[in-house]
Amino acid sequence: MKIILGSLVVKNNRKLIDKIMLQWAKNILGTIHLTLKVSGQEKLEVEKNTAVIVMCNHSSLYDIPVAIQALNTSFRFVAKKEMFNIPVLGTAIKYAEFISIDRKNHEQAIKDLEKAKEKMLDGITLWMAPEGTRSKDGKLAKFKKGGFHIALDTNATIIPIVIKDIHKVQAGDQMKIFLGQTIDVEICKPIDSKNYSHDTRIQLIEDVRNSMLSVLNRKLKVKKLKTD
Repeated sequence: MKIILGSLVVKNNRKLIDKIMLQWAKNILGTIHLTLKVSGQEKLEVEKNTAVIVMCNHSSLYDIPVAIQALNTSFRFVAKKEMFNIPVLGTAIKYAEFISIDRKNHEQAIKDLEKAKEKMLDGITLWMAPEGTRSKDGKLAKFKKGGFHIALDTNATIIPIVIKDIHKVQAGDQMKIFLGQTIDVEICKPIDSKNYSHDTRIQLIEDVRNSMLSVLNRKLKVKKLKTD
């Protein structure tokens, strides 16, 4: 709600919306006394005029506030086009520069992709969960293709992000929350989609997935971040 109201008040003020989103994330994580340990932040430093998509494993409702705090950048999401038609919410996410891509309408999809690319080249980092839904046990589920189509169509650099054991705070299908947990976050080596094509999309998917799996299967050297 804070993000929604803030977006309505500060139309197209990206820096202020970033601050509102970051404070919201800190408040959420602070209420559950979560400690973040983040590694690989230097890998967010890509070349200028580069479209960036962050792809993150997804096993809890807390993934988004964790990612917002760990990345601390102009961080936005792809929203279903129907959400832009919802009173108040639709206006807010539009002002906050959230992105919608209408895959059912080819002409509109081309326009949406061009707009998405413009926003990313202008400094917006796009967040996606390639699994498409939350994993119940923290294991990496099968990846869906949609995000990779967008990456290829916008020549984006993909930065895989791994959040370890967040399902132990609250699993994807559970209501119970376990307080005081410590969560590891690793930012992986960027993968340039320009080295692939739609014909080699499967290889791109496998490379991003393998990057995440390699982190999930080893311990991390990390930097601690406070959430309160």
